[in-house]
Amino acid sequence: MKKSLIALAVLGTFGMGAAQAADTVQLYGIIDLGVAHFNNDGAGNVTKLGTGGQSGSRIGLKGSEDLGGGLTAIFQAETGFCANGGSSASATGGSTTTTGNQYCTGGGFMGRTSMVGLKGSFGTVAAGRMYTLDFNDQAAVDPFGYGLMGNIANIGTIGSPARASQMVAYMSPSFGGFNFAAGYVFGDGLTGLTTATTTQTTGAYNLHAGYNNGPLMVGLDYLRVNNSNGDATVKHTMLVGTYDLGVAKLAAMYAQNKPNANAAGATVNTNQQAWMLGGTIPVGPGAVLVSYTQTKNKSVSASTSKQIALGYTYSLSKRTNLYASYARITNDANANAIVNDSTGNNDAPMGPNGLTSTGFDFGIRHQF
Repeated sequence: MKKSLIALAVLGTFGMGAAQAADTVQLYGIIDLGVAHFNNDGAGNVTKLGTGGQSGSRIGLKGSEDLGGGLTAIFQAETGFCANGGSSASATGGSTTTTGNQYCTGGGFMGRTSMVGLKGSFGTVAAGRMYTLDFNDQAAVDPFGYGLMGNIANIGTIGSPARASQMVAYMSPSFGGFNFAAGYVFGDGLTGLTTATTTQTTGAYNLHAGYNNGPLMVGLDYLRVNNSNGDATVKHTMLVGTYDLGVAKLAAMYAQNKPNANAAGATVNTNQQAWMLGGTIPVGPGAVLVSYTQTKNKSVSASTSKQIALGYTYSLSKRTNLYASYARITNDANANAIVNDSTGNNDAPMGPNGLTSTGFDFGIRHQF
């Protein structure tokens, strides 16, 4: 009898441990600091300690709960913070923003990601504030990983936002490498309108189809963002792809944005096109990053912006790396894009249209 009770107690303890192991909560984050120098065509330059040269500094919680029957509940809540103790300027230059963003990335407390969902053999369903499907493919194809001075967001995203609030999304499992996803955004999730002023339910919808197997990744995305009248202020279509040769990983992107002609601001933003070619070359414990990106508004003459970028990352461990990057943007007479890092740190005085913008940084990133 005593032996049986002992055996039951051991089994009970083991079962409790297994159940607890199936339910996880993880504290994680990134601290990224580096010295950055920006120059906007002689209008002014700035040298500063930036927060988030490669990745925006952040802290968050994420976890899962095993609900049984192959079903898992998942959650994530993540906020940015200014690791340098300052604030981030607008990505359009310091002349347009005086207060900056006190969280340096994401727009507010828990403004980077805040979502809950269910995951199973059917795929994943999630709701909250999340990255758009476009962003996921842009980050996957960009050799600079949507960060550093050469990040694709400087001129290559042409109106496609990185995140959406009030979003419900479905992501399929892989079917022999093929995958698809869809996202729906309620009225003011992307337009910035309040529920008191918007009259339509649909703020945006986002569609994705892709293939990711072996050395090849291909993605096709479509994003439409509506204003309060239901007109499309963004109609973004994008094709991306990467191919890993082993000695180098090649990347390419083509995108166009054709909002409705009667949408607010669309009269000067009706036919934007962007493309990017890049590569990641492993070198020892690090990698060399290169890309060329070009954007043109075909509805406006002399509106081309061109970016060349070069970077290097060096891994000190699995969680800590050093980085250095350089980018240069040249603009036609009716364009004024500027170089930024992952958090829009270029707060040098803005130059006129047609300016040349350059940026250089070196720093350290630690992930925990």
